[in-house]
Amino acid sequence: MPRKRRFRPDDIYLIKNVSDPQVSPDGRQVAYCVSWPDRESDSTHVSVYVAPADGRSPARRFSHGTKDHSPRWSPDGRYLAFVSDRDEKSQLFVAPLDGGEARQVTKRKWGISQPAWSPDGRRVAYTARTGPFTPPKERKGLEKAAPVVVRDLRYKLDGVGFFDRRRTHIFVVDVETGEETQLTRGDYFDDHVAWSPNGRTIAFVSDRERERNQRQWRTDVWTVPAAGGRPRKLTRSRGSASHPCYSPDGKFIAYAGHEHGDAGVAKNPQLMVVPARGGAPRSVSAGIDRPVAGWPAFFAGRTFNWAPNSRSVYFLAADRGTVAVYQAGLRGDAGKALDGERQIESFVLTPDGKRAVFTAVWPNRPWELYSAALGDGRRETNVSRANDGFLGRVALGDVRRTACKAPDGLTIESFVMYPPDYKRGRRYPLAINVHGGPHSHHPGSRAMTEFHALTARGYVVLLPNPRGSTGYGEAFGEMVVADWAGGDYDDIIAAADALIARGIADPERQYIGGYSYGGYMSSWAIGQTHRFRAALVGAPVSNLVSAFGTGDIPLVDIHELGGLPQENMAFYIERSPVTHLANCKTPVLLIHHEGDLRCPIAQSEEIFTALKAMGKEVEFVRYPGGFHTYNTHAPSQAKDRVERTLAWYESHAPKPRRKGRAKPKPKRAKAAARR
Repeated sequence: MPRKRRFRPDDIYLIKNVSDPQVSPDGRQVAYCVSWPDRESDSTHVSVYVAPADGRSPARRFSHGTKDHSPRWSPDGRYLAFVSDRDEKSQLFVAPLDGGEARQVTKRKWGISQPAWSPDGRRVAYTARTGPFTPPKERKGLEKAAPVVVRDLRYKLDGVGFFDRRRTHIFVVDVETGEETQLTRGDYFDDHVAWSPNGRTIAFVSDRERERNQRQWRTDVWTVPAAGGRPRKLTRSRGSASHPCYSPDGKFIAYAGHEHGDAGVAKNPQLMVVPARGGAPRSVSAGIDRPVAGWPAFFAGRTFNWAPNSRSVYFLAADRGTVAVYQAGLRGDAGKALDGERQIESFVLTPDGKRAVFTAVWPNRPWELYSAALGDGRRETNVSRANDGFLGRVALGDVRRTACKAPDGLTIESFVMYPPDYKRGRRYPLAINVHGGPHSHHPGSRAMTEFHALTARGYVVLLPNPRGSTGYGEAFGEMVVADWAGGDYDDIIAAADALIARGIADPERQYIGGYSYGGYMSSWAIGQTHRFRAALVGAPVSNLVSAFGTGDIPLVDIHELGGLPQENMAFYIERSPVTHLANCKTPVLLIHHEGDLRCPIAQSEEIFTALKAMGKEVEFVRYPGGFHTYNTHAPSQAKDRVERTLAWYESHAPKPRRKGRAKPKPKRAKAAARR
């Protein structure tokens, strides 16, 4: 076997992502999506694959477009429906399993999404945008210069853009004739369709309250007759709901969400159940005190599924850095059904309910599709083997869990990634990466390439989960509310000090970086300490006052920071990194996408302008396009970001000491100041 080499930034093109598994009605096959960065088009390609559910033979590529996704089995198992952009806009296609060309079923002007077969296999429900709209490139005359008039607090959203007059509604199409029927109308955004077992009703989520355009992430579960009729609200408008799913007996609807009002991002999302005919929703996951995956939306496939007997629900929840499958009865008695040191991102059950087919990832084990028995995880099989080629040629280091005590005595967990040839007793340069959120957790799979590029160059990478992180209980997650850059900053420094005390990290070679909230914390750190030789600040919040007025989720800021800036100005100013930049002596690399609506690029501009005006070392990398989320960034930009991070850290490393010469005293003093 050839000797494995170390990871290189260019290896981003070798790693594949596996998502959205769907088991066939007979349980023998599974359809899923594989995506990968395409170098030539500088975009991410997605195709549908089909494999035996037992993994005994290789998977085959089922579709051959560049943006084919959302595979869904027909109830008789003879066809696969999927969404493809081969007709420019994303449309519904249906293809036979035994071979033959895919047939286009829909022709919606703005495309479709979220397809769902009816139980009888004759129709497919989906969502599509409707309403007047002229694309900017097609506007002529006065229309090109017409102003946009904003009257609502919710007028833009990262990943979507600025809202126009179009709205998302529920449609049903006859698969044979192509006849389409619109089921919902009005000034609403309707999403996440699900059929009742008898095919008479469709559940969906929508915010139809009077104040809907003055708030974010507030939705209810609704139902509408599949033949058309008046929608009916099932939940109580106390929070949010996503992806309703009927129990097999049709008596209940499960959904991911909460009744926390606008405090939802700090508290645990729950797995909720509501009677299909109406009644009070209740959480079946509250007892585990862990955040349920799937809210506000599925990102990689289904995150909860009913047991075949309708007596319990299986769902994903984060737990101390991992994500596991839990099972909960309707009374709320919940426990783990499938876990391990990994993050399960999506799963479905086989028809008999005995096995789970799931996608999972861990920093040194890229995405794959697995099958395993529920309860004991026996006979686990890698079904996809999508990344065998990458793992066969590239050596990756170990990932280990560790813990330390914060200054106030709180236990803080971290994950440490080591170089492939790590030797105990040797000190290594330390690269700290702070996760986003703040209500998120490490290890973050989306930044995997950056972590491996650093360990391949001999860095130990520290991935701390300070207070405010999810997966450690709701009280732990809420500790950062109204205390950004308080105890969480102390936690991160304590985690770094612990690695230094253990002889793993070199105190003279420390670096810090992060993205989003990690960018906020990195830019905060450089104004508080001189211990870091260089910093990477990605898409930060730097000025809490201006971020409140220019970002897309101001109501979240109000809760997170303890009120409006006008009500709490002293705190907003004190906890803004730009306030403390005069203390900065650390060289700073800023990285930001110009299309970011969550943390607008002006937040990086404020840091750059301040540091440059004070004569400090700073470099600003502006990427065209993109939103805040990683999946909107071009592969070449992701690779460039990794290469620039490596170059920035290495260009600010201390010069090697000459053998036989004592270290000059000024350098000792400088090192002590950094510590």
